[in-house]
Amino acid sequence: MNAVTGRADLLARGQVALRAGDMAGARACFAAMLGFWPDDPDALHGLACIALALGRADRAISLAGRARFVAPPDHPRLGSYHEVLARALLACGHHAAARAAIRTACLHSPDDGAIMLACAEIMERTGDLAAAVVAHAQAVAVGGVPARVAQARFWWRRGRGEAALAQMRHVAASAPHDGVVIHELVGMLLAHDHREEAETVLRRLLAHDGCDGQALATLGALLFAAGRLRPAAAMLRVALRHDRAPETANNLGLTLMALGEMAAAQAVLADACRAQRGDARIALNHATALFESGQHAQARAACEALLARHPAPDPATLSRARFNLGVARLAEGDLAQGWALWESRLGFMPQPPATQRLPRWQGQALPSGRRLLVTMGQGLGDAVHFLRYVLLAARRVPVVLEVPPALRRLAATLGQAAGERAPYLIEIITPDKNDYQGVACQCDLFSLPALLGVRAVGPFRPYLGQAAWQPREHAAPLRIGLCFAGNAAYRFDARRSIAAGALAPLAQVEGVTFIALRPDHNPAQDPVFMRHELAGDADLLETSRLIATLDLVISVDTLAAHLAGAMGCPVWLLSRFGGDWRWSAAFDAAQAGGICPPVCMPGHAVPAPASQWYGGLRVLRQPVLQLPERAWQPVIAALVTALRGWVRQRGRSDGDGFEFG
Repeated sequence: MNAVTGRADLLARGQVALRAGDMAGARACFAAMLGFWPDDPDALHGLACIALALGRADRAISLAGRARFVAPPDHPRLGSYHEVLARALLACGHHAAARAAIRTACLHSPDDGAIMLACAEIMERTGDLAAAVVAHAQAVAVGGVPARVAQARFWWRRGRGEAALAQMRHVAASAPHDGVVIHELVGMLLAHDHREEAETVLRRLLAHDGCDGQALATLGALLFAAGRLRPAAAMLRVALRHDRAPETANNLGLTLMALGEMAAAQAVLADACRAQRGDARIALNHATALFESGQHAQARAACEALLARHPAPDPATLSRARFNLGVARLAEGDLAQGWALWESRLGFMPQPPATQRLPRWQGQALPSGRRLLVTMGQGLGDAVHFLRYVLLAARRVPVVLEVPPALRRLAATLGQAAGERAPYLIEIITPDKNDYQGVACQCDLFSLPALLGVRAVGPFRPYLGQAAWQPREHAAPLRIGLCFAGNAAYRFDARRSIAAGALAPLAQVEGVTFIALRPDHNPAQDPVFMRHELAGDADLLETSRLIATLDLVISVDTLAAHLAGAMGCPVWLLSRFGGDWRWSAAFDAAQAGGICPPVCMPGHAVPAPASQWYGGLRVLRQPVLQLPERAWQPVIAALVTALRGWVRQRGRSDGDGFEFG
């Protein structure tokens, strides 16, 4: 091998090693070159690149400067020597010198797109945006797809999102199978909430390359966000086969939880936790899966372990972990610690504008003429449950209660059902009436138990409705309110709500009329045997008037159950396995009152337990953790048996009523 061939071979091998990140191999090649040909500019340049990559910018300046000095004026790679010198100068904070060096590189290599892009980067980083714009345009003129992508990124960073998107759409049209380009475009589309277009782009890429794990995972996440849960789960499972990314496993776990497939969700999230032990978000989701599967003690331990981590998770995850721990404590009946930890929801849930304008109430008395603003930021069912504490707060201070319009008229009945009058006035307003005159401070409705020092569930008295519910004495068919579904947007609704088809056995019970407790009427989804008596625009006061005409309410864990319970109406609450914290066994009443008819679950000799929260409510829990399509079967069977028994008892009582309990 002659000297020229040997030099070329060493240079080529050194450059290949450098591009591969093999710094030791690259250094060996370039050092060997210098051993044979001292002051070889290409070897010096290679060593400068290595020094810069290893964080030795000062050494890179020396080597690149030497390469530039010894190279002949017409050396074809002289522009590259100036480029690495410019980057090294920039790393050392010599901005003016870096700009001068990169301009020289561009003069030597005006047709080199990579050097033009380096110029654009250096000009942007040193604050010369006008020069960066020109350099990007020159790079696009000679550099093709990489230059266009870099220009789009530049526009994106500078706040020109639409221009960046237009550029990336143009690039993707010319390179529809380039995964890097497509993923860049999809990221921009999602940032602009162009979800349908992002899905179309991803499906086009997957039609060409069905093994692109990132595309599969992103599309699965998109489908999950759109509520298309089963396609999302299928897509994410395929994505995991091609790329075991913990984030993909996390998304699959969340999707399976939303589908109610809790055992599968736990397994996937446990695997993700093992693969990414430092990811607190995945650990938190796993703890949620444990809780929802009825493993409350394990969920509590998982949250406690998460809070004990060093270093601590980010503030948002910490707040959520404290909140989840609070929920676990509440489920175990520990109200003191549960309420305190539950307050951490204020760190991540949206808060009303009043929280920015008014100090937070700490439970103290207020100056004469000053009032407390109580706002609410969770669902209507939770609001109805916690309105009882507004009466307790009004024993200390005057209250302005801000509620959604649908709740305003019902909230105005606070205390009427039991003839309870608080020492201080409760004024009801809605968010469109932002008149906080005379208000000294504010708090969230769901903070009242913690601020008022509630440590136990107090004796129940009806607190909503124009009058307390009274049993009807009649021989007519039983009027039973039925609510089999909640808000579909709730993340565990697949396990909470019941498919209309699963309710078919109820239609076989004679002597019973089922009344819908939701004003919306959907003939395609509602059971055909259910009567609708509420107007489509009915508010909650009108719903309470309907409940007052009923003998019983059967409801899943949603607003209807809380409203009927708060009125003192008998309720059979259908609770998913694991369920909401307030329906845990820790809040079962010592003995059932006589107002609510008994119902026994299969395999249980005693009736379903009553609840401490509402005097006339029994909790019918799913006996085991099952998939949603099977989980409600034993509960529905128990309802049918109990209703038929109740009808028979009423027939024997000659319409004079029935003693329960």
